[in-house]
Amino acid sequence: MGHALAEQAVGISVTANSRGRRRIGGYVLPGDTVWLERTIRQYYPLLDELVVPVPDNQLGWTGVPIPVDEALAVIRAADTRGILRVISGRWTDKDNPMRADTAQRQAAVDALSDTVDWILQIDNDEFLPHPERLEEALDDADRRGIAALEWPMRVLYRRTRRHVFEVVTRNGGHRYDYPGPIAVRAGVQLTDARRTSGDFLRLLVEGDAGSLQVNRRPEPGEHRLGYLTHDQAIVHNSWARDPAAMRQKLSSWGHARKGGFNDYYWLKWWPSPLLWRLQRDLHPFAKGLWPALRPRANDGELAD
Repeated sequence: MGHALAEQAVGISVTANSRGRRRIGGYVLPGDTVWLERTIRQYYPLLDELVVPVPDNQLGWTGVPIPVDEALAVIRAADTRGILRVISGRWTDKDNPMRADTAQRQAAVDALSDTVDWILQIDNDEFLPHPERLEEALDDADRRGIAALEWPMRVLYRRTRRHVFEVVTRNGGHRYDYPGPIAVRAGVQLTDARRTSGDFLRLLVEGDAGSLQVNRRPEPGEHRLGYLTHDQAIVHNSWARDPAAMRQKLSSWGHARKGGFNDYYWLKWWPSPLLWRLQRDLHPFAKGLWPALRPRANDGELAD
């Protein structure tokens, strides 16, 4: 496959905001506070409505306690326009945490779908450096009649006082993840957390030749556009947290059922500041997704 990354034509053209200004909603899952304050402030100005699906038992998908009240306090402080709406439910499934993850997100999407055109589903540890580009990307999706938008993400794996370790290609080049759509059209049905079963628009960093998803054949329903720059990719801080927060994540996230994460924590994640030069293929269960690590100075910034 070439890397000219030209637009792929589709046979439908729909403008979601044909009846007026596009209305954008968003939801926040109240289970992870580590990066929440900084991430929500980036995209909050784009929102017309904000929904928080709150578990009434204060438990996460695997049944472990999560900091719901702390997260709500952060979200309410960021909600300077009073657009927040809380919905309650119970989303715990010890046997299949991913099913509970999907159900909680779907409850939020359903709560927003009658009053907005698009719904942002940017996770609490995903920092969007240039939110203004998101509106342009939604225009592209509207013109093509596509109901889901994916965005490239830089993965930060480990943070120490001196360094932050970023996932890179085997030769140290840039590479990006696509864990699922960050925006979906109102009324969609989600599968596997925030993914959808229909067509989706995958934005690429122009010239990207190192990401696994770019080097594979397009998935069914995948449409590609490559005009973003490296600094416009989302910075995914999911793994760049302190050890206690990392253990909390591994015990409560949607993939917890896969198991083996205690060994992974001690054998891969914990020693990475010392062993990063030797470590390869670091993702805990997706072979080839995280080829290697590269350190850069930990200057306190979430993005370059």
